[in-house]
Amino acid sequence: MSIRIRPRPATSPTWPAPDDSHLPHPDWCARGHACGLGEHRAQPVTLRVPGHGVVVLTRVLAADGSQHAEIRTRINLAAGDTNARAHLMRIVTEFDAALRRMVRLQRRTP
Repeated sequence: MSIRIRPRPATSPTWPAPDDSHLPHPDWCARGHACGLGEHRAQPVTLRVPGHGVVVLTRVLAADGSQHAEIRTRINLAAGDTNARAHLMRIVTEFDAALRRMVRLQRRTP
């Protein structure tokens, strides 16, 4: 598995507008085009298993002040329809279990 964090952009346009200090940039905000439309986004973290799949995780601060992790994934499926369907069921089962573990951890942390 490899991990890649994209470098910060060279320029950082100001957002929100100078008269709107509702949501100042947190220190982890990527600024630039990754930030705006009422939210702040960190630089994505990319996890790769070459030839098998990719997961991209981005920290997001919404306009209402809540935070969440946006997770996108791409996983190569097994060959053949029957095998691909079985693989999809395994993926759904594993994501369900992982999500339940991550939500439990969130509750324990102050």
